[in-house]
Amino acid sequence: MAPMVITVKDIRRIQLSSLTDEAKEELKSYTGLSFEEAYSIYYKENLSMEEIDQRAVLSKTDIDEEVSYLEITYSVENKDSKELQFFSMENVTFNDDLTYDVPSKNFIHSGDTFMGTKKVNRSDYQPGELRKGTIGLLVDPEAKLDRLDSFSFTTDEIADGESHELLVDGTSFEIPLKGK
Repeated sequence: MAPMVITVKDIRRIQLSSLTDEAKEELKSYTGLSFEEAYSIYYKENLSMEEIDQRAVLSKTDIDEEVSYLEITYSVENKDSKELQFFSMENVTFNDDLTYDVPSKNFIHSGDTFMGTKKVNRSDYQPGELRKGTIGLLVDPEAKLDRLDSFSFTTDEIADGESHELLVDGTSFEIPLKGK
């Protein structure tokens, strides 16, 4: 996505076990609806902000003794000669039906994902800057995900780092996975 280059390094499914109660509670906050998702669903029903927040909280599910997650490791590089603003992966989809809103569902914040967790909070990339990122997305135990056959993602728009002028619209990409 010129002038930003995204390189997906690896996509893995990882099983966690022997979780502490504190870890289970932390991971629980990444299940169910985020407040933003609940708002987009329930605002038409004229619910108060507290009622919408309560719906989001009630949608959360407890974490069992074992939980699996999908881990995406990647890098983003600004190949331009000027500062750019960008958030690399807004939505990711596996097997054409398991979709995640990365800003609200990613529980691993590092590198690229640590600095910009919302579209309005795009990360500034200096000319030539390379960042690595890791995204962790919990897999619902009821999801039928025996193997990963397809992966796609959408990006944020690219904006000029100084003027904030839109330079490139967000784009969708599909990456073929080995063994498909």
